[in-house]
Amino acid sequence: MKVRCTIEGLDCPHCALKLANKIAAHADIATADINFAMKSLVMEVSEDADEEAIVATAQGIADDFEDGITIELRD
Repeated sequence: MKVRCTIEGLDCPHCALKLANKIAAHADIATADINFAMKSLVMEVSEDADEEAIVATAQGIADDFEDGITIELRD
């Protein structure tokens, strides 16, 4: 399933690509795509995954990557 999020606080498209690769490297996340201009993060995860837990995992990776990045589940 796809988990769609809003991502704020990224400084440049290059950083967005690096962060997407770090998020996608997590065992519970198959793919992660960040659209820098749209401030969007879309992650592909297993059908039985807990969306809130996946967003928390991605936020933890972002916190370790750079201060000031926020990831929130999109409605």
